[in-house]
Amino acid sequence: MLKFRKNDSKSATRLAETTVCAVSIGLSGSVVDNSSNAFPLLRAWKAQASEIVSLFEEVKANRSVAEERMTLPDGTRYSLTGIYFADRVMITARDTTVSDRMTEALLESRGMFKSLLDRAVDFCFEVDSDGVFRFVSPDEAFGQKLADWIGRSADEIFWSNGKVPSRNPFASKKVHTFDAVQIDFGVGTKYWVSFTVEPVQVGDNKRAGVRGVCRDVSSQVASDRQTRLDNLRLSVQQRIVSLINTTDTSEMLLDSASNELMDVLRADLVWSVVKFPEGLTPAAICGESPVVPNIEEIWQKLALAADPIIQVQDGDNNHLAVRLEEGGSGIGMFVICRNTTTYPWAEHEKSLLADITGSLAAAFGKAQLINKLQRLSSLDELTGILNRRAFVDSVERRLRHQCRSGQSGCLLFVDLDHFKEVNDTLGHKAGDTAIKMVADRMQALVRSCDLVGRYGGDEFVLWLEDISPDDAALKARSLIDGMPEVRETIGADQLKLSASVGVCASTPGLDLKFAGMAERADAALYEVKNAGRSNVAIAPAAEGPKQVMAGGLA
Repeated sequence: MLKFRKNDSKSATRLAETTVCAVSIGLSGSVVDNSSNAFPLLRAWKAQASEIVSLFEEVKANRSVAEERMTLPDGTRYSLTGIYFADRVMITARDTTVSDRMTEALLESRGMFKSLLDRAVDFCFEVDSDGVFRFVSPDEAFGQKLADWIGRSADEIFWSNGKVPSRNPFASKKVHTFDAVQIDFGVGTKYWVSFTVEPVQVGDNKRAGVRGVCRDVSSQVASDRQTRLDNLRLSVQQRIVSLINTTDTSEMLLDSASNELMDVLRADLVWSVVKFPEGLTPAAICGESPVVPNIEEIWQKLALAADPIIQVQDGDNNHLAVRLEEGGSGIGMFVICRNTTTYPWAEHEKSLLADITGSLAAAFGKAQLINKLQRLSSLDELTGILNRRAFVDSVERRLRHQCRSGQSGCLLFVDLDHFKEVNDTLGHKAGDTAIKMVADRMQALVRSCDLVGRYGGDEFVLWLEDISPDDAALKARSLIDGMPEVRETIGADQLKLSASVGVCASTPGLDLKFAGMAERADAALYEVKNAGRSNVAIAPAAEGPKQVMAGGLA
């Protein structure tokens, strides 16, 4: 519980020490403090939700305590309490979604009970040993004239689609109750009914048919199903919110969110894909399946669709794809795969996915924020690009994803030739300038989905996603061709400062560690050094002569 004294602002500032969902908002309207799990309040205040704004204004104006109810766009409900302090208003929130739902479900169940009492049964019947109606009452039920049923097969009437259940009430050999049996009269409307039956016997216990009563329980089944779906949706949303609040890394967050989807939607494979300005990159792949969805094609179909959730046919698989947005722009998508020949997607599954899209987008946004913070702590101090440890970790994650995606990338080792002459002739300041200029040029060459790192001293590394070795070598040649400008900028026209590059392409499923690729890229770089430097070499995946591109000192 929060402990505070009236009009004591200092007592309300240590919100990080409490587990209560709370924020402190200065009288000017800016957030000055918040607890670790205040995400719903922060999001509502940022969106200027009418409930929290009106509560803030009331408490501020009256300098008192006030309460308000708030419902988020995803359906989560909160009870808000506002408390006035000397220089701020503190607002706490309590999640009342489950209790509200339980109250509504109770009221709904009471109404349903009264309705069932008003109509205990819909019709009575008797069929002969062949399942043919010989008695029905009353005259009408289920929008049908029951008199027309006499002399007709009960199976053909109740299951016009031919899908007679194995537990057939009209063929029962004992007194029994059949709950929630689906029937189809072939008129476009399906019903759920409950049967209570007993066998008709004559003579020496010879079965002569079945008699019983039938009740329409469609509304009850629909209500029970909706309640289960609501509970499932709330459970999934709460688990995702918990992941958002407790997960430390973006990879773990997206992996966990993908696993949640795989579990609740009975999927074989779930891909979470990040949209960068210049390309799509799988961020997490969970499950086991030989299917490799065409993420570019799926993203294009999502962009053209009016609905953020679509189905995409791919052989025996019918993928569900959901587009996630932030501020009206697509930030990524989840692709959920399973063999729909056996288990087609049900409407309630698509509805569930639609209901939790907001929570998935929040998880994606949090993952992006974590990734940005991680990158800031993983940058080389001089150049602002990834340091060696962060680069190696990032590349190995890409290599693991390639096992499923089938995409290939290229690792480039870049070494500055004759760099020692710069430090010896012009000093270390000029050397630092040269290092930063090369790093800037490398960043200008790559896309958002690529990686740039400083391996150490005058050595650099590049990871180019989904690119051929020849195209990677062209980018390397562009870097080499820019070295004269670097020499001119630092005043080293007379020096031989240049760059040598070794290129190594990954083989999905075989290259799993950075060290193995680094060895091949370094061997290609060594070939360039021996051949005169200022050039590019491509290392083949297998043993064999390396290809050295024609060219010389830039």
